[in-house]
Amino acid sequence: MDAVRGSPVLRRLQSQWYHGRVVLYGWEQHVTAPTTVRRYAHRLLGTYDVGALVRSAAVERALRAIRPPSRILDAGCGRGQLAFALHRRWPNAEIVGLDFEPELVAHCDRIAEQLHATALRFECRTLPAELPWSFDLVVCVDVLEHIADDRGFLQCLHGATAAGGTLILHTPAAPQKRYLAEFEEQHDHVRDGYTAAGLRAILLEAGYRRVEILPTFGFFGALGWEIFALARRGSSIALPFLPLAYGCALLEGARVPETGNGLLAVAC
Repeated sequence: MDAVRGSPVLRRLQSQWYHGRVVLYGWEQHVTAPTTVRRYAHRLLGTYDVGALVRSAAVERALRAIRPPSRILDAGCGRGQLAFALHRRWPNAEIVGLDFEPELVAHCDRIAEQLHATALRFECRTLPAELPWSFDLVVCVDVLEHIADDRGFLQCLHGATAAGGTLILHTPAAPQKRYLAEFEEQHDHVRDGYTAAGLRAILLEAGYRRVEILPTFGFFGALGWEIFALARRGSSIALPFLPLAYGCALLEGARVPETGNGLLAVAC
């Protein structure tokens, strides 16, 4: 097991210990997987979404640089992959996951109950309503592009960030660079993304004093995601190249790209 623990492949995919075993990012989703195949896929591989792997590697890099938090907010927790990964990293931290979709909150609650993860709490809440708590760490991954009032939303996150705390935020960059095909933006995106300068400006406007912006989804991450997205659409040409897509995700995790289709902000 020591050899597995030290594997650079597992580290780049954000592997962590859970009840004496090594598990990968998204492993907890096996609890509610609708089919046996998906259940075993999650147990063995964690998430098989290439985009989620690239994002999680970028967030993981930022997490290594901060002090262990005691209270964490996952704003826009979705299906809970990040919230549960944070719980594995800091099992004694209190973690609150918020999402405005009741079915997603219920999904996370079912997983937490099955895994007896009592340090996690999930709530159905729409921001930018003022939050009655403050947190040492606030994470917000691929949410800002869905929010019409992005400034009000960020002001709310700043208000929830305790003095000396940190915000880690990921969002698409604009414009997007494509290598294999053009993709329509999701129907619920209210904007294509941000420039680094634009994202920094609205974070400073929200009240954060120091903001670092790093690119994500560089050449390898973007190429891997495109192959995966085409295969998910049913492309018979892309399907045989799926192993290449996962290889690209690993290469992306090896270093910070100079430019990319995503932006990771670390603000305090």
